[in-house]
Amino acid sequence: MLLQPTREPTRPLLDSSVVFLAVIDRILLIAALTLLFVAPDLAAQDQVRCEAGRIATINIVRRPVFDESSNGTLSKFYTAANWLHTDTRERVIRRELLFQEGDCVDALRLSESERLLRRFRFLESASVVTARRDDGDVDVTVVTQDDWTIRFEPRFSLGGGLNVTGIVLAERNLAGRGSTLEFLYIDRSGRDDVGGGFFDPQFLGSRWDLAISAVRIDPGWTVDVSLAYPFLGLVGRRAAFQNTFYSDRWFPYVVPDSSGSNPELSLPTTQKLIEIGGARRRAAGRRNISIKQATYGLTLSYEQFGYGTSFYSDSLAEATLDPIEALADSLPSGFLRPRKTLRLNLVLGFEGLRYVQRRGVSTLRSREDVAIGGSADVILGLAGKAFGTTDSHLLIGVDLYSGARIRGDWFSLLRMNGEVRQDFDAQEWRDAFATLEWTNFFLMGSSGVTEVTARFSGGWETSVPFQLTLGGPWGLTGFAPDRFPGGARLAVSIENRYHLFEIGKLLDLGSAAFVEAGEMWANGAAFGVDSGLQASAGLGLRLATPTGSRTTYRLQAGVPITSGVGLNDVVFTLRIDRLLRLEDRPTDPQVARSRDPAIRSAGRYFK
Repeated sequence: MLLQPTREPTRPLLDSSVVFLAVIDRILLIAALTLLFVAPDLAAQDQVRCEAGRIATINIVRRPVFDESSNGTLSKFYTAANWLHTDTRERVIRRELLFQEGDCVDALRLSESERLLRRFRFLESASVVTARRDDGDVDVTVVTQDDWTIRFEPRFSLGGGLNVTGIVLAERNLAGRGSTLEFLYIDRSGRDDVGGGFFDPQFLGSRWDLAISAVRIDPGWTVDVSLAYPFLGLVGRRAAFQNTFYSDRWFPYVVPDSSGSNPELSLPTTQKLIEIGGARRRAAGRRNISIKQATYGLTLSYEQFGYGTSFYSDSLAEATLDPIEALADSLPSGFLRPRKTLRLNLVLGFEGLRYVQRRGVSTLRSREDVAIGGSADVILGLAGKAFGTTDSHLLIGVDLYSGARIRGDWFSLLRMNGEVRQDFDAQEWRDAFATLEWTNFFLMGSSGVTEVTARFSGGWETSVPFQLTLGGPWGLTGFAPDRFPGGARLAVSIENRYHLFEIGKLLDLGSAAFVEAGEMWANGAAFGVDSGLQASAGLGLRLATPTGSRTTYRLQAGVPITSGVGLNDVVFTLRIDRLLRLEDRPTDPQVARSRDPAIRSAGRYFK
């Protein structure tokens, strides 16, 4: 019989350990703020000779969301929408530029400024153009177009009819300053999730990013606060961050059931984390708009991770959480282990990248940057028993990327990341995770793209909560997300996406058709099963508003390819896809939730 939880799921936030963490956090915050004021001016970094002339003037042209010059039937709507929207302020755009008047003309800084502007979700497009004067100097014009930033995103449940289960309300360009303010509400039958977040990419008028989020998720709060100075494109030479995280939440496990209902069991977990780190880059070679460079840095992380010793049945119908005490025989002894870790992490990396622009690679019609070249990042972490910590181990993490233009508009991208830790006390390797994703994009003119993707994910000898499922967006979307739990998954998909038409400047509409196949292996995971080879297919509609927006709403229907399939087996999915850098998009969130936080932070702040 399993014991009752070692703590109540609704344990108060303030205890002695949290107070201790708060004191350390204040010290680390002061250190991070010190870096804020001593960070060198970017204009002093990596200056080159003025062989191409100097920048004489910089002109900023800001375009609204909709072009009001149209005299069509929607012209009044465009005017009203522009009136509701707050235009991005000129100083927000100027602050992101990697050059200023009087600087030498540098093609890399010009192209990287354009790319940095395009990463903002409140801009639909950005371009930097130059015009040479008779005296050899250059006039630079920066042209940006705003995206629609007020977002009302309902969450739906499509099983048993169409039901609204929650909403997300966000303003991604608050007062034209580039900040995001977001509110979240999810209805969970008596256990609602309520929260919000704030993100400022130019904190106090600087290049520091401030992110704050707090969500009340039964059994407690999840709070995340970070302050980061990111690498400024390919020309930035310094990066630093400080992060504080606290979470009381459930880790859901799917348990296979012969009736096909696949009930969900929840394990209460608590995580407390503080991190601080910094990194530098050194250029190893440069050519026009591409650069080779090496990265090295250090991070210090303190983590406490604990969990209850009973599972709870998650019955949303009755809004109850009842402890289950009959699972001890089905689980390996000691498959979960609490930890308290203080670790110093060495970050090493090398990259040689250049970017090419294409429209509609993963979006409907938005311009995207495809990274060509390669990068390799390694993390070596050493944890010892000090200040009351209990862990002593070596952490090894790797993150590899390769992007190539094979021929014409055929792009092939390969991503691999993994980690493992050597436990010095037990003298064994454990908590090994690996993900591999190989994606090929075949662009067909200006309206269509075919994507062929193969993904593999797995975990071995895990001592933290971990489980994959074959069904869902990271496996086979024609199966429900709770189908076939396990510890190692392979999925291959072929999808054709086509841009159908546009309605003025209001929206883009596109289609999607996909076929996919995959398999799940138990691989020693809790409640894992071997699925055998499975396949599914489906159709979908994609919508972006306004035209050219980098946020895509996707409604699709998928069905398993097997005998005896009926209407009840159709899986409807409503998904909201936001443009990310293709080389950094997540390979598998189900693995990421179990990975070491130091690995996640290095990828988040030092890219």
